[in-house]
Amino acid sequence: MDPNEYRDLFLAEAREYLQGLNTALLDLEHDPSSQETLQEMFRSAHSLKGMSATMGYQSLANLTHQMENVLDVLRQDGMQIHAHIANLLFESLDLLDTMLERLDEPDAFSVQVEQLVSRLRVACEEMPSENCDISNEKESSAVDHSFELDEFEKEMIREATTRGERVRVIKVVLDSACLLKSVRAYMVLKALEKHGHLVRTIPTVQELEEEHFDDSFSLVFLTGTSDEALKAELKEITEVADVLITDLPQKQTTVAAVPVAANVVSVVTQEESGEKPGAERKTPKRTAEKTIRVETDKLDKLINLVGELVVNRTRVVELGKNSAVSDLGNAVEHLDRITTDLQSAVMKLRMVPIKQVFDRFPRMVRDLSQEKGKKVNLELHGEDTELDRSIVNQIGDPLVHLIRNSLDHGVEPPSERVAVGKPETATVSLDARHEGSYVLIKVSDDGRGINPDILRKKAVDKGLVSAAEAQRLSDDEALRLVFRNGFSTAEQVTDISGRGVGMDAVKTVIESMNGSVELKTSLGVGTSFYVKLPLTLAIIKALLVQVSQEIYAIPIEAIRENLYVTPNEIKTIQGEKVINLRNEVLPLIYLDEVLGTGSLDRDETLSVVVVEVADRKLGFVVDVLLGQQEIVIKSLSKVVEDIRGVAGATVLGSGRVALILDVAGLM
Repeated sequence: MDPNEYRDLFLAEAREYLQGLNTALLDLEHDPSSQETLQEMFRSAHSLKGMSATMGYQSLANLTHQMENVLDVLRQDGMQIHAHIANLLFESLDLLDTMLERLDEPDAFSVQVEQLVSRLRVACEEMPSENCDISNEKESSAVDHSFELDEFEKEMIREATTRGERVRVIKVVLDSACLLKSVRAYMVLKALEKHGHLVRTIPTVQELEEEHFDDSFSLVFLTGTSDEALKAELKEITEVADVLITDLPQKQTTVAAVPVAANVVSVVTQEESGEKPGAERKTPKRTAEKTIRVETDKLDKLINLVGELVVNRTRVVELGKNSAVSDLGNAVEHLDRITTDLQSAVMKLRMVPIKQVFDRFPRMVRDLSQEKGKKVNLELHGEDTELDRSIVNQIGDPLVHLIRNSLDHGVEPPSERVAVGKPETATVSLDARHEGSYVLIKVSDDGRGINPDILRKKAVDKGLVSAAEAQRLSDDEALRLVFRNGFSTAEQVTDISGRGVGMDAVKTVIESMNGSVELKTSLGVGTSFYVKLPLTLAIIKALLVQVSQEIYAIPIEAIRENLYVTPNEIKTIQGEKVINLRNEVLPLIYLDEVLGTGSLDRDETLSVVVVEVADRKLGFVVDVLLGQQEIVIKSLSKVVEDIRGVAGATVLGSGRVALILDVAGLM
């Protein structure tokens, strides 16, 4: 096997297992007695160990194996996890995450792995248990397998005996170092196929496929082949350590329990289990997989093809409107409907739940609160809210920064909270929900709040505004200072003056996705950041406008209204052209000047597109408003991708290329 061929798949699955282990460990801290959570963690660690060893990443396998040993002791002895073990496991998960990021440097972490494995082994030895697997060997006799036969299976047995077949209980013990247990189980079942009929396995076939079992599994089998022949064939399979076969006493209504060496395999009928004969029994069924993995390159190609289809649909629809042939018109309408449905279906493929981002925050909040000596409860809401995967990939870092700010500077120490009558445990909440074609993400805390006066003073001290300008700022305008470039250069402090460090970068990332961020605060009550993002960046609605002879697209989400303005309505204030819009001063930008496309006729009535980004409004002066249309965003070549005010391009139905304006970049 060439490991490189499966590297990307391994990384994706390994990160899923790591995230699951992090989440489960956090849950276990809140409910230390949960055996279900322990079992889930053990299975995840076991699967990750097997994957790593199969791929040849032995350091990863060694570390996860020792984690598995610790978890195994906890689950077998019904022990509750304590802080030392939890921190040790968290440390192990962090090291595994770092190692996954640097798979090409297998020896870079050998010392750390060796030290951590040693500490895990010591922790395992110190636990009051006789189940600690220091030697990495398991006693196969410790497993208790139970079968429950239904009426159909008992009838199979009765018919088999009339044909001269025997009922065998077969226990297969795998080598303790077996890496691909599911593969070995499959090989065993495949080898038995030609010798008879399978009645029941324990665990179930599905659990065997998913490796949800330890080092052995059992089955009830109908066969005419001798035990010696079956044993000989099964033992030829690699990593099969032992095969134990016994008779199963057969009775018409009950089947007795049969010991298999020290491992008890009990077979229970419906009557013995308290179920009435003939009653309908729910048998476990293998459900179809709900998700599949698709390479992002393949998905992007599909999106591009649908984009081309959307462009040509627009062109065909326009041609159909001009045609007098009724059949053509009907065909065009049908094409329009089909293409719209296909576009919707494909766009949904890009949508992923924001839970992928939210999942990283409970662990982060836990570590930060311990580091800062604070008590914080993180509340997550709306984790199933879906966003375009491209936006989900980018929004993580800004949200990390907002939450860190809440913990670093918003949330008070427990003693300070108690002194002002608050509970010592603070609450930081993260909420996501749909609002029309947008997703609104709210990050809030019940901490100190932000004092606008301190922000004014800080801005003056840093030379961002003059003292006179600072005094003229309203409280809302003062709060928006935290998003000013340069405001984040303030030295890190622990009081409220440190609030807002790095917020300019947060604002830049969010606005690059055609989103916005707002801040609301109340002294002594808390602070909330509202992040507004479009659902998708692939296909958007836009207003097409003409400036000189060129056509441009303005994202519809940024547009508030369209106006017609006469030249005498335009005034000049401090060298800027403005108009009075419902008692509000609206600055104007002549797009022909900014984009260098030629000059407009300023003596005629002008078309103005009013846009808004982050509470700032202005008007784009254009020649003609051409109408609203869905457009497919195409990225620009690296040669021209940094042009101010241009976010991308699109191909119109006529085949003409139109540039998409970056509204935030032009403001």
